[in-house]
Amino acid sequence: MNLSRSEGQRKMPSLSLGRWLIVLAGFIVFVLVSAVLFVRSADSEYRSAEKQAIRIAKAQGGLAEVDEAVSHTWDETVWVVTGKDSEGTEWMIWERKDELIKKKISENISEQQMLAKFAEEHSGTPIRIIPGWFMNGPAWEVRYWNEKSQEHQSLDFFSFQDGKLLKTYVLSIQ
Repeated sequence: MNLSRSEGQRKMPSLSLGRWLIVLAGFIVFVLVSAVLFVRSADSEYRSAEKQAIRIAKAQGGLAEVDEAVSHTWDETVWVVTGKDSEGTEWMIWERKDELIKKKISENISEQQMLAKFAEEHSGTPIRIIPGWFMNGPAWEVRYWNEKSQEHQSLDFFSFQDGKLLKTYVLSIQ
């Protein structure tokens, strides 16, 4: 007995191993491209603000070369841009909403000097140190594990001008 045409077409062809590998590879490429696009879109606002801060530091702050731009948020959000002018002098510029504050690094406490001062006063090493804005002035923010207990982190703010301790916060990490 012969199968009719319609009965023969109902049979689903199975995918060969090669076709399964092509489908699997296409799916993996799709997932990777989607992940990259997601990360880029999530990070785009920060990168755009960083580029704007660098443009302002060059145009209004007189920097010829930028080494780093860091966003710091405490009482307010400021961008701190570190770089050199055309003469090679190192500067830090705090970009607030209404003003720019420009300070020579050589006339203030540098990051290396702040780390050395911190090491004299505390045991252990800091988790991070970033320039910031605290109590209406330029400051260094140092986050570190509390010496008494590794269950708590502490956050110290030091004056950018002379390295004087401004305030310490003990953070409960849970």
